[in-house]
Amino acid sequence: MSRPELRRGPAQDERVLRYMGLVRAVVQRLSASLPAHVPREDLAAYGVVGLLEALRRYDPSQGVRFETFAWHRIRGAILDHLRSLDLAVRSDRQRLRRIEQAQERLQGMLGREPTREELAAEVGLEPDHLDAELGRLHGLVVSSFEELVRQASVDVPTPGEGPEELVEQAEVLDALRRGLARLSERERIVLGLYYYEGLSLSEIGAVLDLTESRVCQIQAAALVRLRALLIQEGFGR
Repeated sequence: MSRPELRRGPAQDERVLRYMGLVRAVVQRLSASLPAHVPREDLAAYGVVGLLEALRRYDPSQGVRFETFAWHRIRGAILDHLRSLDLAVRSDRQRLRRIEQAQERLQGMLGREPTREELAAEVGLEPDHLDAELGRLHGLVVSSFEELVRQASVDVPTPGEGPEELVEQAEVLDALRRGLARLSERERIVLGLYYYEGLSLSEIGAVLDLTESRVCQIQAAALVRLRALLIQEGFGR
């Protein structure tokens, strides 16, 4: 969904800038409970819509501070936006889960990683269309994989953790290593540059001479495969 189009005059711009800290505070409060794939910039844009409404409708004679009045308007505008996204997000989660289930099913049937073409056929898409779908779902794929890893406790051991926790972490790391070994060299490079070197998708594209969109697709496909492997081995669901 595109961001709202905002038309303001110079005087209104000045007042919006004055209260942008309030918008940022509301966004920060709400985003703490949201998945990583929800763009914070979009929340801020809808927060500004709420701020503009507050500037138009505020009546000081009501005895309410403007900041309090605006906070509720900003929060309400952002929540309205999130509610409008809910059906789309739910639909995207269903699409992603369908791809992941196909990946798991083929791994069990074939006893090996399915090829790109086999996975595409299983979900009823052309290979290029599967790539495009994974690219579109990229943010959801990344957050879904990272959440599974967090659930599996793949963290640096902290003081006080018992032997059982350390063994479980070692098992998950071993599963990840086995999964990485099954990926193509290009997929391993993309994940390494993203997670270990901290490069952005556009920077990885420049290194590998690929478009950002293609890097996005490669990363998403690799994470779907790794996530399916972890689930198959009993880590998460």
